[in-house]
Amino acid sequence: MKPLFDLSRLQPKRTLSPRDGMIVPGLEEQYFDLGRRALELVLLSAQLCDKPHYPDILDLPCGHGRVLRWLRAHYDYARITACDLDRGAVDFCAAEFGATPVYSQPDLRALPFTSGFDLIWVGSLLTHLPQDQWLAALDCFVRWTRECGVLIFTTQGRCFTSLLARGQRNVTENIDKPALLETFARTGFAFQPYFEDPTGNYGVSATSPAWVQRVLQRYPDIIMRAYLEESWGMQDVVILYKKAGHFEPVLGVPESPLAEITTEKAGWLRRLLGPKR
Repeated sequence: MKPLFDLSRLQPKRTLSPRDGMIVPGLEEQYFDLGRRALELVLLSAQLCDKPHYPDILDLPCGHGRVLRWLRAHYDYARITACDLDRGAVDFCAAEFGATPVYSQPDLRALPFTSGFDLIWVGSLLTHLPQDQWLAALDCFVRWTRECGVLIFTTQGRCFTSLLARGQRNVTENIDKPALLETFARTGFAFQPYFEDPTGNYGVSATSPAWVQRVLQRYPDIIMRAYLEESWGMQDVVILYKKAGHFEPVLGVPESPLAEITTEKAGWLRRLLGPKR
């Protein structure tokens, strides 16, 4: 996808942490490209939601500033909160980019945020959570978003699952891919833990656009301004605007079971995935 905005005059700090696991040696520009792309999406949200300023911003998980450095370069006046389970990453963002440091918790409900944020950027967090934690995290993000504020989060959707179904290598190799695809096709949500994760609570989740939209139905204060497929790398991007009482909850609770997989679709999946091993 071509650039949404001309950011050629913007000069974010390029200091990198040697502990940043998001950097692939020799492909550092990809790292900066994804950060720049995130800022483009934030600027798009500003247009869609009529938000000329974001004075109070939360970046969670912030990592070592892949996105935060771009937010700081553009919103130099803003109070930006850097939050992550990796305390070294939080400290790095505080020292290098002047962010307010907050160490995250495995249960986001334990975080001390009381006042709302004008903008919350959640890049590649929900993409790793099982459904109960996914929904609990979204509850937190909606609650922390200030009235007339904006929430942006990313998901793994049809692009990701299509690559898996086509046998694309080096997408993710350390999960049960057939199981993830089968559940995704049946319900629109699927989670598989990483083989190396002893808790079974951290891995890869895939969500269909329809499933995400159904989940958002239970938030009468939330307006979906955009759902952009494969707009941040291979991930989808969801842009939400908070407006109290905008909708009536006439559509009910969206977590009701989706239609089960049909016999025809089951046969297609078995042919696609091959025999179980």
